[in-house]
Amino acid sequence: QGEVMRKLALTILGLSMVASSAMADTANMSKDGLGDFLIAPFYKAKGTVCSDVNVMNTNKRESILAKVVFREKKASNGVDFPIFLSPGDVWSGMVCQGANGDVFLTSNDDSNHPQIQATLTAGKDLTAHSKAAGNIDVDFTTGYIEVYPIAEFNEGSDAKVEKKVLVERWDKLIKGQLPEKLVKKGVDGYSLTGNIEFTTAGKPTSILPMVAFKGAHDKTLTGSSVAYGNDTSPDILLGTDKKYQLLKTLQHNTATFNYSNGGKDQYIAFTFPFGYVDNQIRKFKISVRDMSENKDVTKEVIFSPVPKVNSYTMQNEVAVVSVADIIAQTNNPAMFKEGQIQITDITNVTDVQLGAGKAPSFFATYFTMDKNAGNKDVVLNSFYTPVK
Repeated sequence: QGEVMRKLALTILGLSMVASSAMADTANMSKDGLGDFLIAPFYKAKGTVCSDVNVMNTNKRESILAKVVFREKKASNGVDFPIFLSPGDVWSGMVCQGANGDVFLTSNDDSNHPQIQATLTAGKDLTAHSKAAGNIDVDFTTGYIEVYPIAEFNEGSDAKVEKKVLVERWDKLIKGQLPEKLVKKGVDGYSLTGNIEFTTAGKPTSILPMVAFKGAHDKTLTGSSVAYGNDTSPDILLGTDKKYQLLKTLQHNTATFNYSNGGKDQYIAFTFPFGYVDNQIRKFKISVRDMSENKDVTKEVIFSPVPKVNSYTMQNEVAVVSVADIIAQTNNPAMFKEGQIQITDITNVTDVQLGAGKAPSFFATYFTMDKNAGNKDVVLNSFYTPVK
């Protein structure tokens, strides 16, 4: 009987270890801001507003290779490039709108690849690059950013690692080789973090943390999947299963936020990642309440294009909704100075993400845009709204 109980205990222990391993391999949103995959759901580069992008490796003994992807708002057409983070390292880059209306990325960081450093120092035209790749209708003035870790290396100490060593390791991975000190199980979930710092005329006005995920990267990538010119997508760099897990993690149908001053200068940016097609449409409903819980439900609010169904719609991979526009079209706008708005029943109309008729996967970012003394737009604050 003792032997039977011992075997039973070992069996239970083994099953629990398998279950724990399975849970660890599931991609979920991080609760501590650290992870193995990052998304900045919203950046802005228009007029005098720029976005300073920062990606940090908080691990002081391990190096991380990654790809950064800037995706524009209409169909997530992307421009990507590698970064090389030694232990405790930070990569920074700034996106701003140029005089010709295009959006430029500038970065003097030594974590850039040597072959593109001069281009990034002068300013990389994201708009022109995307159009040269065959994408005609793009808008990089608003978008989102993904950070895909490629590989991690245990350096064995916190001594400085030369960037040329990391570049050489990347080149070996492209050739299908496994460089020395490589962590073969993939990138850990407790090293990477990042943020977006909104600036006006070079002065910071607001910071929005990136959203981190754990369990998204559990294998080493080699060969064409990490090649410099390869198309960057979650199917390639994370795998279709991980992409599906991320979509399920981000699947919601309601966003709730407070408003004040009649919604003036207040906006909600809905970001729907992993769609990558033109003319994405979602339908939704709106409930507006003031502080006394008065509710406006009879006035229809119609956003272009006019929907075929009796509800409201939003378009593109990043859709910005004006709170003031919502309130202005209620029966009695003067009644709604301060209160709560719920955007509910958000549903895919087109066949994107998890399919037409399904609740979409999204982030909702609240932000305010105001004018300073020089009549320049300023992002005064920004944060993620509650979703469910």
